[in-house]
Amino acid sequence: MIDVLIAFALVSATAVVTVAVMRRNLRRLTDATLDILRDHKRRVPIASATGGMRDLGQWINSLAEDVERSRDALLHERTLLASVADGLTQGVIALDDERRITMLNDAARKMLGVQSSLVGEPLLDFVRAPELRELIERDIDASAELQLPNGPRTLVRAARTFGRAGCVLLLEDVTTMRRLETVRRDFVANVSHELRTPVAVIRANAETLMAGAKDDPIVGPKLIDGLHRNAERLARILADLLDLSRLDAGQYRLEVATVPVKGVTEQSLTAVETQAQKRNVTVAVDIPDALSVRADPKALDQILVNLIDNGVKYTHPDGHVWVEARASGDAVRIEVRDDGPGIADKHRERVFERFYRADPSRSREAGGTGLGLSIVKHLVESMGGEVGVEPNAPRGSIFWLRLPRAVTTVTA
Repeated sequence: MIDVLIAFALVSATAVVTVAVMRRNLRRLTDATLDILRDHKRRVPIASATGGMRDLGQWINSLAEDVERSRDALLHERTLLASVADGLTQGVIALDDERRITMLNDAARKMLGVQSSLVGEPLLDFVRAPELRELIERDIDASAELQLPNGPRTLVRAARTFGRAGCVLLLEDVTTMRRLETVRRDFVANVSHELRTPVAVIRANAETLMAGAKDDPIVGPKLIDGLHRNAERLARILADLLDLSRLDAGQYRLEVATVPVKGVTEQSLTAVETQAQKRNVTVAVDIPDALSVRADPKALDQILVNLIDNGVKYTHPDGHVWVEARASGDAVRIEVRDDGPGIADKHRERVFERFYRADPSRSREAGGTGLGLSIVKHLVESMGGEVGVEPNAPRGSIFWLRLPRAVTTVTA
């Protein structure tokens, strides 16, 4: 009996010790697992573990490694996605089922006019547009064009990539596209209008001549002169249109070289000399002899002829035109000033548009095609310069252009 009691006591003591060891090991295992949750780099120590505890620790470590690999892969994909999204010119906004922002790229922030990330915020709190609300609440993929508050004209496409729970919005700035479409429509309409007038005159004069007016010593010469003038006008319009087409297509070859400004200006004056004498307009040139620019000689001659000719045409008879040039840092500013009626503020920003005329009747009377200043703008910008117009005091206009200054080397 005593032996039985002793054996029972030993078994009980062994069981108590074993349970205590197991509880201690389980506590350690639990603490190690919690450490892994807090720091995914941590692992369960199994060097001193034996038996089932060692196997359990290895299994937990294996799970932790799988989780770490999955986490790193997810982080890499999210970083890659964010980099791709930020590199897009289109805005990207991801929304959850509560219409809260879960992601937006730099382009979207720029379109919305915000600096912060806005992640977690309701989109409609920042963009109060009924069209956008209707687009988001649809159950199918859809698109709409809307004007963002204090932002650009935007085409918004909603893609239900997450089912009905959320959506991704793609934002595309179409302001420039719509403006170009308007310019194109106006251009086609203006071309049609500009060509219709001389064609109608030529047709009418030809029909009158064919009907017998060619034998009239008074009417015949007038009709033939009208044919000639309108044919020349058609030729000028078509030549300017061809130049613009070549400039737009990048087929207008420019050979940039060092060009003396005064020499090209004096050459340009020969083209407008007759017109200036006819209207008794004085053209004065004030340009330093050594001043040179980096430009295409033919293009610069065409630019100056156009600007000086405009000054002579649109100033008053007995008026004045001044051509001046001065160095300004690494550029040269060339000015063509006149003392004519000037250009109103509302027209000044648009005079370089194709066929735009501040005074249409006067422009056609002077023989202009409405394309000269547009060609000037194209040529100047193609040579790395800029062009503009300002009011001249006390009256008149100043057409100016800036071109890169040529660096002249002095040899001993």
